Amino acid sequence: MVLTQPVKVKIAYGETVLPAGMKLPVVSSDATSIRIKYMGELQTIPIAAARLEESEPPDAAPFEIPPIVPTKPAATPSTTPGTQLQVSLQPGYDSRMQGGDISMRELQLLLSSHCSEGVDLSGAGTKIYNGVTYLMDSEQAATNLGLAHSVPSRVPVAAPGFPKNSMYYVGYDGAFEGHFNRIYLVSDTANKVVAIELVDEHPKGRWISAAALAAATWSTYNFINARMRASDTARVQAVSKRQGNIVVIDTQVFQRVRTRVGRTNVDRYEEQENAKLLIPTPFARIILHCAKIGLSKT
Repeated sequence: MVLTQPVKVKIAYGETVLPAGMKLPVVSSDATSIRIKYMGELQTIPIAAARLEESEPPDAAPFEIPPIVPTKPAATPSTTPGTQLQVSLQPGYDSRMQGGDISMRELQLLLSSHCSEGVDLSGAGTKIYNGVTYLMDSEQAATNLGLAHSVPSRVPVAAPGFPKNSMYYVGYDGAFEGHFNRIYLVSDTANKVVAIELVDEHPKGRWISAAALAAATWSTYNFINARMRASDTARVQAVSKRQGNIVVIDTQVFQRVRTRVGRTNVDRYEEQENAKLLIPTPFARIILHCAKIGLSKT
């Protein structure tokens, strides 16, 4: 069967549109409809939207169904042979969140200069960090990082801007890049890695002057754990850059320490924590999509 016009069908995680010109195997037909099999499910197509063709000879090369981008990301991983691995999200992943506007705006500012918002399901296999790739099974990722001996717990992520009710992280202690003491593997509902965060919870003796932090007006210093500065005595610096197909967000939080020098109070700021968040650009686009909806007023 060849579709002569686009047809919308319901699938396990929402809806998708089958384009005109797409060929599909017929299961059965009658005077008004044709039943076909798509992504492991039976679908009924109006006969007016399709044209029946004769079967190909047995020795003909099999026709490959072109990939279809669904209107919503998959809620469960697809097992259809030849289907590209895609991020797995819960229905309503991009519905509005209550609160978190500050963190969502900061994510927009940090990510938007490197990619645009959108539901991007591509990118599986993109290198993230030290042998870990986008949508790799998190247990395999832990093995690649030499963390398989640990017994971690999987914690839901409630970070504003990230897909709602769809993200989890597993935290591991260790030594990374000479100063980070903790690593978080962020995964989707199917336990596939979508981002990695490295955290130094105990920076050693780094001080900076108040003048050097005059432009540090950020609030969020750890996006995965949704940590924000609690008072005006703290300052947060945040910068982002793109490295290949990865957006890297570096954040630092400093706490003011006031000392008396003669009759004058002198403020210096001591670093309390720094983090490095690595996000593949396809997932960064999904975050921007969620943040845009989260910040909408309608």
